[in-house]
Amino acid sequence: MKTIEEIEMNLMKNKRFLKNIAEHLNLFNTISGGISETQVTVSKFEKGAVIKVWAAGVTPESFKVLVHNNQLTIFSLLHSDDNPELHVPMFNRVFVIPPQVNIDEIEAMYHQGQLQVRLPYHSAANRPKEIEIKQL
Repeated sequence: MKTIEEIEMNLMKNKRFLKNIAEHLNLFNTISGGISETQVTVSKFEKGAVIKVWAAGVTPESFKVLVHNNQLTIFSLLHSDDNPELHVPMFNRVFVIPPQVNIDEIEAMYHQGQLQVRLPYHSAANRPKEIEIKQL
């Protein structure tokens, strides 16, 4: 029979268990009035940019991505199972969309616990265009 110390040591070595506990603690903190700790990275490439968002305890259905007035807003709401009308905000991030981004082609995907928002550039943004000077 294992001792309590041996069981505790096995649990502390279990990365999946620790990650699960951390996500639940973050979620309980949010429910108690805290904010969900999010990790956001923005990567820029030749043809566009990618925003990656990871938030503990946030399901794909809880994420929302909105584009309005050249701003990209990513947020999440915690829904109550007991009261479907109750929504608790978990996090909110706003990004200014640069003019080279093709707003009509922005897309969001959820993959392996992470939201990815792709911001493709207009094709003209990648190459210079000479403007003809007209004489009046």
